Amino acid sequence: MGQGGLATQLWYARPVVRRAIIIVLVILVGFVSWQSIAVRAPGMTVAPWWPAAGLAFVAILASRGSRGLVTFAVFLSTGAANLFSGRELAIAIGFGLANALEAYVVAQLASRGGPEARLDSFRDVGRFILATISGAATAGVFGGATALLVLQDDFFVTFGTIVASHGSAMLVVAPVALVSRRIVRGPSRIEVVLQLSLLVALLTIVFWPGFTLPLAFAPLTAVLWAAFRFPMMVVGVELLLVGAIAATLTSFGGGPFGVYVADDPRLASVLLQLFLVVHACAALFVAAARSDWANVVTQLGAREALLRGGIVNSETGILIAEILDGDRLRVVGVNTTALSALGRELMPPTWGVVGLRIAQGQPIFGVDTLDEAILTRVAQKFELDREGRRYDVDLGLHEGAGGATVMTLVFTDVTTRDERERRALDAAERLRDLNRQKDDFIASVSHELRTPVTSILGFVEDLEGAELGPDERVATEVISRNARRLADVIEDVLELGKLSSSNAVSRPSSEFDLVALARHCAQDAEGLALGRSVRLVVTAVAEPLPIRSVSQDLTRVLANLLSNAVKFTPDGGQVDVEVATTVEGAVISITDHGPGIPPAVLDQVWDRFYRVSDAEHRDVPGTGLGLPIVRALVEQRLAGSVELLSDGRTGTTARVELPWDRDLAVARRAAEQTARPGPSPATPSSGAAEDEPLEVTGHA
Repeated sequence: MGQGGLATQLWYARPVVRRAIIIVLVILVGFVSWQSIAVRAPGMTVAPWWPAAGLAFVAILASRGSRGLVTFAVFLSTGAANLFSGRELAIAIGFGLANALEAYVVAQLASRGGPEARLDSFRDVGRFILATISGAATAGVFGGATALLVLQDDFFVTFGTIVASHGSAMLVVAPVALVSRRIVRGPSRIEVVLQLSLLVALLTIVFWPGFTLPLAFAPLTAVLWAAFRFPMMVVGVELLLVGAIAATLTSFGGGPFGVYVADDPRLASVLLQLFLVVHACAALFVAAARSDWANVVTQLGAREALLRGGIVNSETGILIAEILDGDRLRVVGVNTTALSALGRELMPPTWGVVGLRIAQGQPIFGVDTLDEAILTRVAQKFELDREGRRYDVDLGLHEGAGGATVMTLVFTDVTTRDERERRALDAAERLRDLNRQKDDFIASVSHELRTPVTSILGFVEDLEGAELGPDERVATEVISRNARRLADVIEDVLELGKLSSSNAVSRPSSEFDLVALARHCAQDAEGLALGRSVRLVVTAVAEPLPIRSVSQDLTRVLANLLSNAVKFTPDGGQVDVEVATTVEGAVISITDHGPGIPPAVLDQVWDRFYRVSDAEHRDVPGTGLGLPIVRALVEQRLAGSVELLSDGRTGTTARVELPWDRDLAVARRAAEQTARPGPSPATPSSGAAEDEPLEVTGHA
């Protein structure tokens, strides 16, 4: 697309500039209207040519917001021009209304109610011509009705005259403001001067007073020259020039239409309008078609450049050729990889000009297997061995435009592909080995650290039972607190090492009471709430809830989740633990009422060592290992699932789903069965008692 026409540039201009130019255009509409009325032949109600229609259209099109105000200004301007020309008030009002409505209709239809109208494409020109016809017909209806009611003139005669004079003027004047100001490499200045000189010369000769030969359409050759070669802006300016010269010289009695001015001015006017309409439509349609063609060529060129760049730089060999006359193969494109498969570094120039002859017993590319496949002219796949390398070749045939056949040869270097896959496998194995070494190192270091930490904790317990002074008691508490924290970190690292190890052995399953386990874990977690008045409330069925799973792993999961919930619950708050059942198993939900986790990072908190970075989470101690351990234990050891739910403001809920029988769930996963078994016999009956809350309150 271009930059937009003058009307579009005016629409986007500063308000002061835009309004000033619209006012000038409205005043110019009145002046041009007065001049057009003044030069009409005696006895004619309508001017022979009405260029004010095009100016009014541009003024309305350039206005922002409602176009009604500028339309009303055009009505006043053209009505005043009719009054100053000596016409009656009723005629001035009727013709002013016709002119204003015409410009408004053309502006609305040409721009489709939007801010701008263009003449960049064939479709744009067609829409503009239809808008012009509609606007001229509107003016003809109102003008013809006014002439009939006030002057008793024939409605159809006035209607036809207005449609011709206004429509031709719109087609000649308006394009100058609609065509885009494209920055293109046009023809040379010499060609522009020659064409313009020829156009002016033809117009002057054909319409010179006294010259009556029927050569009215001789200037069309020069106009079409411009339409084929020059930008749309030049075509629009030349159409305006054609209209001005032809109308002026015809009014003086010149040219093939001027001979009718004295005897039948109406006929002279109609012939002049037809002349302008034909020139305008022909030039605009040809210029628009050339513009569309240029756009298509540009797009195709860009696509071709992209395709060629992809082919040239591709690691896959590609050769595209066209079969000419049934016995010649002309190469259209080939990349370096394909040439290498053919044993060449460069393509011989004759391949793309004369082509390669296809004949039995005569080599084509000099590769026996390939030449034999081409001679069969059947789409196929085959292998090709060249200089110690193996290629998979895909030969395809496609019917092109005009019945021509296009052959494509795609060479896949199997040797290179195998080498790349082998390198990838070696790299993966090295990474696995490094990962094993890392796990072994962490496990060894953790084991070595566990012994001294255990000794420290043992002596700390002895010190805590001894009689100490205030300073020694504080020091002992600090040692105990940090030693236990270090022991927890070591246990977390060891647990992660076990979970990530491929040789890890899962603990055997056993049947236990899930409700009792949840209550015990809540009671153990109450020690974390000392001095903070945090309550732990367990809601579960009153009777036992048997489940077959690994109690040690589940205890570790609940301990980590309850620890997080207590740490992030404010003083005096509450942690809710709920044990519920489903058809597939049990669900344990642990809800705190702390700051919550931002939804954007809910997926990241499962990563090792990840901590939420805001101030409320940074102040709470932790290593970022608890949640990764929880997920690994639930998914790998317990055959269940775990998720975190939080809105980032009102707390977090950890939801753990467990199967009734861990061993059956593991077997089902291993066998990749889709059928899900019903509840195990251990599932509580429907006659279980209602949920009964159990409150475990931490020390105040």
